[in-house]
Amino acid sequence: MTQGRLTDKVAIVTGSGRGIGRAIAVKLAREGAVVVLNSRTREQLDSVQREIESTGGRAAVAVGDATDEADISRIIDIARRVGGRIDILINNAAQTGVGLSVAEMSVETWDRILQTNLRGPFLFCRAVIPHLQAQRNGRIINIASLSAKNALPFASADAAAKAGLLALTRVLAAELGPYNITVNAVVPGLISETELAREFMQKLSVRFGTTPEAMEENMRRRALLGRHPTAEEIAEAVAFLASDAASSITGQNINVCGGMSVC
Repeated sequence: MTQGRLTDKVAIVTGSGRGIGRAIAVKLAREGAVVVLNSRTREQLDSVQREIESTGGRAAVAVGDATDEADISRIIDIARRVGGRIDILINNAAQTGVGLSVAEMSVETWDRILQTNLRGPFLFCRAVIPHLQAQRNGRIINIASLSAKNALPFASADAAAKAGLLALTRVLAAELGPYNITVNAVVPGLISETELAREFMQKLSVRFGTTPEAMEENMRRRALLGRHPTAEEIAEAVAFLASDAASSITGQNINVCGGMSVC
């Protein structure tokens, strides 16, 4: 593999067995990073590892729950063992809880979504920060959602968690700036080819009395570019933020959504 922007950097990507996480992991490996793949499903991770290694990249599998402190500690140990250090953390693991109004939502559903989409990134950041501080260098990139910005009915838990993730991003950027650690968020649009997006559209279409295809087309028409982004475009933005080219960018949320949001 040729040298890239992230040669010999060590990156942990949560939720990297499928969808956006898979695309991010593959892209970082192509840029030269040693990528630690994480999700709760080994079969998916093994497939991504084979894909990366088939083109000369380097990847390690770390099966575990990105919301569990013991599993997070073990994932970090694996990263340090295979790469000798940690340079980049991508908090991507997420669940969707759309389709329920606030009045209908159970406390259990609310807690489950916030645990995965907000508590998990907090725990992972907290665990990796001492390693980045010791190096006085590093990148944390959180994958957020347009639900954090746009008023979307029947998506309260998703919106609250992802808005919290954007706030966490800003606070961490302020706390870690003196250590030369940047913290940013990428806000994807609808990545229609992913399983998570299909689940999202299916649940919302039921509530709006339409079809997933009609909802997707309506969202596409509202995008300023007239199209949805791809998982590879999200991965490209993440790779840029992880690189030296973005060393002066911190505390930002970067929309990669085709113009579905402009703030």
